Amino acid sequence: MIVPATPNMLPALKQLWQTCFGDSAAGTDFVFNGLLRPERMLVKVDDAARPVAMLCWQPLTFHTQSAAFDGAYIFGVGTLPSHRGKGISTALLEKAESTLRGQGVRLSCLVPASESLFDFYGQRGFGTQFYYKLLRVGRDKVPATAQKGKLAPVTLEDLEEERYKTFGRSLFGAWDKDYLRYTALECHFWGGEVERFTCEDMTGYAVCYPDGNGGILIKETSVPALQLDTFLAALHQRYNAQSYQLRLPVDFALGNKWSAQTLPFAMTKWYYKEDAPIGDFCGAPWFAFGLDG
Repeated sequence: MIVPATPNMLPALKQLWQTCFGDSAAGTDFVFNGLLRPERMLVKVDDAARPVAMLCWQPLTFHTQSAAFDGAYIFGVGTLPSHRGKGISTALLEKAESTLRGQGVRLSCLVPASESLFDFYGQRGFGTQFYYKLLRVGRDKVPATAQKGKLAPVTLEDLEEERYKTFGRSLFGAWDKDYLRYTALECHFWGGEVERFTCEDMTGYAVCYPDGNGGILIKETSVPALQLDTFLAALHQRYNAQSYQLRLPVDFALGNKWSAQTLPFAMTKWYYKEDAPIGDFCGAPWFAFGLDG
C-alpha cells in the first residue's frame, strides 16, 4: 500500500534514507529537519505497516519568457534492497503524478542519480530537458595573470532576482527564497560557500562546494564569460584547490581557449501536452540545486 507519510514514520524513514542513499546520520537529520515535510512524501508500507520505500517532492515554479508553470521537484525515490525489483518505484511515481495533478501541478522534474536511471525514468515518461557544460580546470591551468577579481560571502536567497535575470530567458527552475535559504545552509553544511565575485564594473556569484577530492565544484555561477579567467584566478586565490569544476549553461561562450563536456542533468515530465513550451527560449534551459545533483 502507498500512503502519505505521517510524523510517526519519520524515524523509520530516516533509516530508509540512510540505507538507500548512503547518507550519514548527521546529513540525514539535516535534510529531514531542514527540508522534508510529511505532506510532501509518499511511502510504500509492507503488511506490517513498515515503510519499505519512499518518494519526496518540493514545489517550485518553472518560468519561460512568457509563462510560468507550477511544478514539483521529485527526489529521494528509494526502496529497501529487500523489496527492489517489484515495481515499487514505478508505483510511487504514478501515485505522485496523480497527487500532484490533483494539486494543480503542471510538470515534474527530477535528477537521475546515475546514468542508467535516465533510461529508467525515460521509460516512465520523463525526457531530458536540462543539460550543462562541465568545465574542468586543474590548478596548473588557472590563469596566473588575472588578479583583479575579488570574492566575498553573499546570501543565496538575496540572489533570487539576479538568478532570474541570468537564467530566465529560457525554461528556468526558479526556486523561491525558502529553498534558496535551505540550499545555502546545505552548501555550508558540506563545507562550501556562496560567493559574490566582483571585478571593476562586473559582478556575479558562484555557489561552491568541495568535491571530496581536493577540488571545488561550482554548481551555479552568473559570472560573465568575459571575466572567466579573472574569476578562476580569484577562485584559486581563495581556495588553492587541486582542481575546479564549473557547471555552466550549454550556451555559455567559452571561446577557443577552454573545452567542456556537455552532460545531461535533469528530466521533466509535462502532465499536459499543451503546456510544453516550444520555441519560447532565448537561452539554454537551466535547473540547479537538485538534491540528487
